[in-house]
Amino acid sequence: MDKVTKNIVANYLGKLWGFVSIFIFVRLYIDLLGIESYAIINFYTVILGLLVFADAGLTATLTRELARDIDIETKANLVYTFERIYLGICFLLMALVVVFAGYIAKNFLKSDLYSIDTIAYFLRLIGVGVALQLFSTLYEGGLNGLQHQVLSNKVKIIWSAFRSGIVLIPLYFIPKLEIYFWWQVICNIVLLFIFRNLLYSYLATRELVFSIDLFKSVSKYALGMMGIAFISAINIQSDKLITSKYLGLTEFGYYSIASTLAQVPTIIASPIVISVFPLFTSYVSQFNIDKLSETYHKYSFLITAVVAPVAFCIAFYSIPLITLWTGKPEISLATNYVVKFLVLGGFFLCMQLTPFYLALANGFTKINLYLGVVCLMTVIPLMIFSIKNYGMLGATVPWLFVNLISFFIIGLYVVNRFLAGHTFRWLMFDIFLPTLITIVIGVFVISFPVSMKLPYAFIIESIVIGLSSVVINIMIYNKCNPSNKLFNLVRSGSK
Repeated sequence: MDKVTKNIVANYLGKLWGFVSIFIFVRLYIDLLGIESYAIINFYTVILGLLVFADAGLTATLTRELARDIDIETKANLVYTFERIYLGICFLLMALVVVFAGYIAKNFLKSDLYSIDTIAYFLRLIGVGVALQLFSTLYEGGLNGLQHQVLSNKVKIIWSAFRSGIVLIPLYFIPKLEIYFWWQVICNIVLLFIFRNLLYSYLATRELVFSIDLFKSVSKYALGMMGIAFISAINIQSDKLITSKYLGLTEFGYYSIASTLAQVPTIIASPIVISVFPLFTSYVSQFNIDKLSETYHKYSFLITAVVAPVAFCIAFYSIPLITLWTGKPEISLATNYVVKFLVLGGFFLCMQLTPFYLALANGFTKINLYLGVVCLMTVIPLMIFSIKNYGMLGATVPWLFVNLISFFIIGLYVVNRFLAGHTFRWLMFDIFLPTLITIVIGVFVISFPVSMKLPYAFIIESIVIGLSSVVINIMIYNKCNPSNKLFNLVRSGSK
């Protein structure tokens, strides 16, 4: 098994645990603390998503630079320089959340259970937790750039188990929301120090130097990434931010559940593209266009092959899935069409990941910035209007719109610029073909009404649709690309 495949498997195990933990623990959070408390817990994710731009692009830049063919001493000094800058950013971030916690509590989280002062207290704890978690992502990005993703995922799985699972023990005896947030702060401190020690163990041990010249050499790329992260964060999180302002905490909690489920396609796709990004960067630095194009098509196809059946099943089986997940049929009925629109938008978000990372590997950030600004100016007013008039469902249409438009514009422009002549193949073979195969298999499987007589039939049908789609798509790809197979479904030595 090559290193990229190992990294993909490791990233999948990490994401799989993250998904399983969400599926298991969300219901327990709701049972122990209530839907309003869960809505505030989810607001942690909203703030984290909104403030990812605060790293000024340093994490993405560090991943890219450590993946390049440069000497280990330069890499070590780059990490040392970045962490000093990042420390100041995180302290500023923490201070901003603490200062504006009262304003956020008053204007965005309308609760019948908690007072404004209590919610502001929770938000201050969230600010501390978010700053610590963001700081740890710098070191995680460094480990990913050095292609130690197996190790970083082992650490994150253990951290996630303590952060999301073990916390249920104190919550069972003391079911208070502040216990949950203090627990997050402690877990994030531990994660920060573990990641830092691991990263430095792979770098030069001689005296490290803070180099402003070294930072200046990558500052253009870092600033571009900061702009992308800032605009993307607002575009991605704007629906949750606006729903938290115009809807009550109960409805926001419902929307948070639907949004969490709709993120599964991205959870499925991100381990692949994160694993391949250092490879993209390496081929770009070597000017190896042939290997770059082979790798690009291979993993674009793989992302579609694994994401399409997941998105299809979530959209079609949203009601029984959410009912099984939360144990509350009223939530599944209230969020049925919300999930369908959100997961479709999530699918188009996944389809633009490979061209997005292809652009980053080439140090190109302009198209993402320009498109993000246009979408921002269009989507937010539309979303406010839609939510005011159509409630939760109104937030989903702008989300779907922005991802659909971004998919075509980013995909067509980036592929044509950096892999000229490959655009048609990317659209038709890497995207359309595996999606069509999934839809055909899905329609075929759900057309058998006899299966609906079985309890939890949707689980069986989802497994059949998923496995059949992935296997058939891999077989088709391998048949069309015998020298660049995705996976060998039979032993290489067999005749």
